[in-house]
Amino acid sequence: MLSQWITATGALLFLILGALHFRLTVADMKAPKHFVPEKRELLEEMKATRIAMRKDVKNFWLSYLGFHLSHSIGVIFYALAVLYCALARPDILYDMHVRLALVVVGAAYVLIARTFWFVIPLAVSGLGVSLIAVGMALGYS
Repeated sequence: MLSQWITATGALLFLILGALHFRLTVADMKAPKHFVPEKRELLEEMKATRIAMRKDVKNFWLSYLGFHLSHSIGVIFYALAVLYCALARPDILYDMHVRLALVVVGAAYVLIARTFWFVIPLAVSGLGVSLIAVGMALGYS
């Protein structure tokens, strides 16, 4: 069904974003260069500082990388959930609340991208959630 493939294509865009983000974060664990501050001396400060709310955290840089890893996993999980529903269990998407929840989560990523990130994740997540919404509107109502 065309609606399933449109929805899956939107989910695939999120999967690519999440997997790429995960890969870049893991690379930064070995040789920081992707998510580092422009002022390189600030990276050393991040490594020498702990976050204020937790004294048992090793340093701010590791906390920052941990956030990036958990964010990546969240995007990947979202994409896989949409893919699963679209391709393996489309019957789940006949529930309007499930469709709405999946579109709202995708739209939240778009709003976060617009506020905090840069143009590539904004454009790709915007296209992804648009495809997800269109696919769901065409085939599951």
